[in-house]
Amino acid sequence: MIFRLIQIELLKVKRSLALLMMLACPLMVSLLCFSVQLKTNKTGVIPWTMYWAGTTAIWGYFMLPLYLALMTGLLNGNEHKHATWRLMLTLPITPRQLFLAKFVLALLFLIGANLVLLLSCLLSILVFGVLSYPLDGAFDFRFFHFLWCASLSALPILIWQHWMSWRVQNIVAPLAFGVVATMGILQIGRSEKWIYYPWSYVMAALNGSSSAMQMQAILLASILALLSLGIFTFWVGRQESGLD
Repeated sequence: MIFRLIQIELLKVKRSLALLMMLACPLMVSLLCFSVQLKTNKTGVIPWTMYWAGTTAIWGYFMLPLYLALMTGLLNGNEHKHATWRLMLTLPITPRQLFLAKFVLALLFLIGANLVLLLSCLLSILVFGVLSYPLDGAFDFRFFHFLWCASLSALPILIWQHWMSWRVQNIVAPLAFGVVATMGILQIGRSEKWIYYPWSYVMAALNGSSSAMQMQAILLASILALLSLGIFTFWVGRQESGLD
């Protein structure tokens, strides 16, 4: 039944604002980095390692956490707006199944946004090539490593934002929470306290100072994600008559 629910949820987001955001948010990051590099580069040689690092830093520090807050709010907000929660729960499904189906949908949107970032960044590099910039080392980037680390380390944020947007009918509250939490990355993410702040796990996993730090961030994110998903799913399962 849960696989059927996921199929239904995928059909519901066709031509949706959430799908548009999945494309627009990473594209804006790539366009920003492309424009800055094009305007400031005076040597004609682009340090591609720094270019990739700058793109992933902007994505991990700012845009990805904000995107997750907006995306989960939009996915669950449609159900709140049109009061379709109770209609869905009149079907032979449980609240837990619906909650998990929505989570899987949000996870697909997370992976999709990371893929769009990679593809748009590759496209910007090809444009640099057309503009006669040398591309030596431009593709020496661990694409699958980025996709795996960025998606896995963001799971705690995704789950918490999903639960909050599930609980709160107004999209403003989850989005405001996401904005405030993102601002904390600037201070806490650069300190030794980063391990206590899940919003800093993405940057630690992507641009950590050592491989040990990167693996620690991924491990912490995985454990916290499993615990959070289990607790929230159990809590949702207690609502036998729908959302309260």
